[in-house]
Amino acid sequence: MTHKYRPVNTDLGLLIIRLTACSSLFVRHGIEKLFHFDDMLEIFPDPLFIGKLPSLIFALFTDGILSLFVLLGLFTRKSVVLIALNLTIAFFVFHNANLDGGEIAFVYLGVMILLFLCGPGKYSLDYMLYRKQQAKSKEGTENQQ
Repeated sequence: MTHKYRPVNTDLGLLIIRLTACSSLFVRHGIEKLFHFDDMLEIFPDPLFIGKLPSLIFALFTDGILSLFVLLGLFTRKSVVLIALNLTIAFFVFHNANLDGGEIAFVYLGVMILLFLCGPGKYSLDYMLYRKQQAKSKEGTENQQ
């Protein structure tokens, strides 16, 4: 029996959400940290009282590097956990859980939670690597028999 509300293609939906959210995160927040690090360091907040430099390095890592990993679907679940941590700090500490200034951090956070729960889908490097690993494992088991 077919349900009319069944998703047409969940994997394609996950690809689209990864591409749109993570390209936006990288372009709007990652590039500025990568190419204007020294300027950012002067004005970057220290919400956890660990110092501006460690705070900026963590934000640079999540926004500038891990966002690209998630975009490609590489180490997706591990990456989104760290990105979500950064976004949680941004939303709750920096924006005081206020949607008027922290709406985009809140939306990004929701996307990262979704990707953690659902995974990257089959249109991802994680899926391709998993399939290769499964094929090698299966091949090794067949050779032992």
